[in-house]
Amino acid sequence: MILFPSARAYVVKLIAMVAVVLGGLVLGRPGRAAVPPPLVTVEVQNTSGQSLRDVPVTFGQVFKKGDVGRVTRVYCDPFGDRFVQIDPKRTYDDGSLRYAVISAILPELPPGGSMSLELSRDAPRLNMRPPAIPLSELLGTDFDAVVTLTFPDGAVRKASARKMLVQSGQQATTWLAGHLATEWLIAGPPTDKDGQPDEDLQVQFQVRAYAGCRRVRVSAVVESCWNTWAGNIRYDAAVTVGGKEVFSKKAVDHRRLSRWRKVFWWGDGEPGVHVVHDLAYLSATGALPNYDRSLPAFESDLSKERQLQMEGPRWEIMGQGSLTAYMPTTGGRPEIAPYPTWTVRYLLSMDPQAKALVLANGDLAGSWPIHVRSRETGRIMTLDERPEFWLRGYQQNHDKPEWKPDRHPPGPDQVKLSPDQAHMGSFAYVPYLVTGDYYHLEEAYFWANYCLLNAWHEPRRKAEGILNGQIRGDAWSLRNLADAAWIAPDGDPEAKYFDQKIQNNLADRVRRMYGPPEYNKLGFWGIRTTSDARIQNPANPRWMIVAPWEHDYLMWSLHHLVELGYADAAKVRDFLLRWRIGTLTHAPDFDPRLATPYRFVVGEQAEDKTVVFYEDWKRLHQENLRLNRPELPDRGNDYAYSARGAVVCAVDAGYPKAAEALEWLEARLPDLRGLMVRNPAWAIVPGGKVAPLPSGPPHGKIGA
Repeated sequence: MILFPSARAYVVKLIAMVAVVLGGLVLGRPGRAAVPPPLVTVEVQNTSGQSLRDVPVTFGQVFKKGDVGRVTRVYCDPFGDRFVQIDPKRTYDDGSLRYAVISAILPELPPGGSMSLELSRDAPRLNMRPPAIPLSELLGTDFDAVVTLTFPDGAVRKASARKMLVQSGQQATTWLAGHLATEWLIAGPPTDKDGQPDEDLQVQFQVRAYAGCRRVRVSAVVESCWNTWAGNIRYDAAVTVGGKEVFSKKAVDHRRLSRWRKVFWWGDGEPGVHVVHDLAYLSATGALPNYDRSLPAFESDLSKERQLQMEGPRWEIMGQGSLTAYMPTTGGRPEIAPYPTWTVRYLLSMDPQAKALVLANGDLAGSWPIHVRSRETGRIMTLDERPEFWLRGYQQNHDKPEWKPDRHPPGPDQVKLSPDQAHMGSFAYVPYLVTGDYYHLEEAYFWANYCLLNAWHEPRRKAEGILNGQIRGDAWSLRNLADAAWIAPDGDPEAKYFDQKIQNNLADRVRRMYGPPEYNKLGFWGIRTTSDARIQNPANPRWMIVAPWEHDYLMWSLHHLVELGYADAAKVRDFLLRWRIGTLTHAPDFDPRLATPYRFVVGEQAEDKTVVFYEDWKRLHQENLRLNRPELPDRGNDYAYSARGAVVCAVDAGYPKAAEALEWLEARLPDLRGLMVRNPAWAIVPGGKVAPLPSGPPHGKIGA
């Protein structure tokens, strides 16, 4: 939502050109003939209540394939060539730009004002890019940021950003490198007064200096993530920036495989600005679902919502934020969806408080004990390095963590955080997408890798990374893996690593589903016995059962993979769509009111343990009528709601009879629009990125 009345809006249309190798990208220019319409507009709002001058802003931007070539130069009228900086991060296979981090310094923003950045095409220019801010310029100031950790035994260990920068010199890794913003990535253990390092902890600094070094943004991260398996560590934490204490926390119990971070500003301070992205364009890239942008604003006062206040221990370092501490807890929760409810509310409203909640939860994703960093490489520890590793391994013959004793036992008030793939949300992908923040990129890596390390190594087929958990867990794991693979910068080994694991999983499922022999004609998958499915007193104890709603999650996830470019995901998705669309379009043989229950009968187990699937719609109806009542669940965000999400994916895929199924379902979901306003987690509508059908047998013929 826009916070400022239109009467106060001060909108300056930036007319700038971003020259590219393929096709060109510009921010249009007054007086220029035949300037094409902008590809995307990003608005920067002044939220400070004061007039701002020379305002630095940095954000992430994803582009559609073919829209933008590789950036070589930035030009802008009327403010000059030094106005905009683009740091390309990821390209498509045709060389066009997929994702970039964009920095600008806005000349002036009055109170309540805003400025629109319009990105358009133009012919390339060959002028050289201005040189990046040198490290010597930052070191010429008195900037420093220091993390001090005081342990129960009296030992004090510190990490200084300035000292690390001096030691790294020109070898320091840069995340951004340009004339408007340069960001250095540095890391090392905190050391005592004699220079002895801590054996378990590491401190990272991401130091971003803007032109003139009048403003410096520093992200301080403390982590215990090494694959040498530390236990709990207690310390008092303090951070100083420019010699002034800006943060302190007593008796921090730092759980294993976790990390925390805080962001501070040095110099002129943090600019009070808010970046508004174009959701329609983001969705058109395939990066996000096609959320219903026509929904009216959520009526609740966002400023008074309890979670937006972000107060109390759960929002302090090592806290869980909006998440349930015991992640396997059953029942509907706002994070169990394609993207969390709080994230979708932000995307639809672009409200700054809603965004603050999303970013806070992205930061606190580090609190969970899922982060494994390799001592050997300094990056995430991969299955390729340790093919037989299992994070939850408990037998001596497993390659598993060998935990050290706690250096200090946690206090009784420490909240135990228990992660779980079956109830896992997406916490860092959208924060990275809109900010370009390196910390959130690494969080996306860690959570994707957890999906692999947490899977039992035998059915995982060791380094192949075959997901073998609950259907819903596979759905959310594929989402996290695909998002991390798709957004990983060119050259990062994680891009190839995650991509290969996704390809392995898709190939495995295509082979098992389509055969030969084909698994079954109606597309049933993930079957359980009545005992496994917890069916009490079944009418037929030999029934084989599926959970339709878990498969709806998986169908959405597979469709998302197709939109990101994984063509084989369509084959897996469409195998499952056989029964999903079929249950809604085979009346009167099958009553569609039986299509969205908690459990669904698909066949019987024979004496020899083989499965005989029901492949006749009348028989399928008869058997499910013995288990369920013909009704669409109507308890708010229920199974019919997520089923609708799967059907929307089928519509966008052009799946036969999908539009008919969607029409039937929406006509019988009471107050669907009001429900999507109150809880927009599944407020996805047709019209997303085109996801074509795979080649192969025609759909809708089998089992018809």
